[in-house]
Amino acid sequence: MVTKTSFATKRPKGSQVGRDTIAARVRAALNLSSDREANNIVVAVLDAIMGEITENIDTNGFTLKLPSFGKFEVRHKQGKMRKIPLTGKTQMTVDKRKVKFIPLARLRELESRPLK
Repeated sequence: MVTKTSFATKRPKGSQVGRDTIAARVRAALNLSSDREANNIVVAVLDAIMGEITENIDTNGFTLKLPSFGKFEVRHKQGKMRKIPLTGKTQMTVDKRKVKFIPLARLRELESRPLK
């Protein structure tokens, strides 16, 4: 009997919140008359954030600050010389761009709070 072993470990999923849940909160906070209106506002804000990051992805050190939430930073990493084990050749890896989210102090405090 042959058993397959998988090296990929599955992480347990927690509860996930989607755009609809955020739109419901926006609707309640702004006293909007319809779910569609709230959903359009959420989509517009997310599109604006993505558009700003996309336009500035080539700018190393670009920061998009969202007060009382966090900031997105664009970082460039240069490629490295790597040896390919199969062929023994040394090759330069490609340069990478990373977008990193850094939460502000309030969110970090919530992260470090002990679990119940």
